[in-house]
Amino acid sequence: MRAEAGGRRRAFLLVELIAVLVIVGSLSCISLQTLSNSQTRERRIILNEAKNFCTWMKHRMALAARESVEFRVMLTQNTDRSYEVTIILLGGMKNLRHEIYSFDEAVLAYEGVRELIFSGRWFTLTPAATFIVKSRKMPEVRYFVTIAGTGYVDIKDKL
Repeated sequence: MRAEAGGRRRAFLLVELIAVLVIVGSLSCISLQTLSNSQTRERRIILNEAKNFCTWMKHRMALAARESVEFRVMLTQNTDRSYEVTIILLGGMKNLRHEIYSFDEAVLAYEGVRELIFSGRWFTLTPAATFIVKSRKMPEVRYFVTIAGTGYVDIKDKL
């Protein structure tokens, strides 16, 4: 601020205003970059979770196909309204063997019946179930995992 003859300051100098604007602009650019990096990181984490779930499902479905047995996919809802997936093999050497898949960084959302039964003889590519794998921190970050009885498992970012 420029001082008057009486010792009072009248207004800010242009240099002072520009300096403040540069500082505020720099801070906002840094915060936007940090936000963008965190969302990119979260997308990568959730995509990896969805890929891990797909690999797990493909392996279990291939096992059921090799043994020509049916399998049951059951969903168990947790207290945070997310789901765990349980696969139970029905028949063959591993009759009634079950395995549970739960997510680390993501949650599984699903709307539909809580129990799906797939036949080893069911050869159609009609999607049987679509699960939503989404972020705990940023719910807008999500991927769709579709499974069908033939061992078809796919990830999409949009339906």
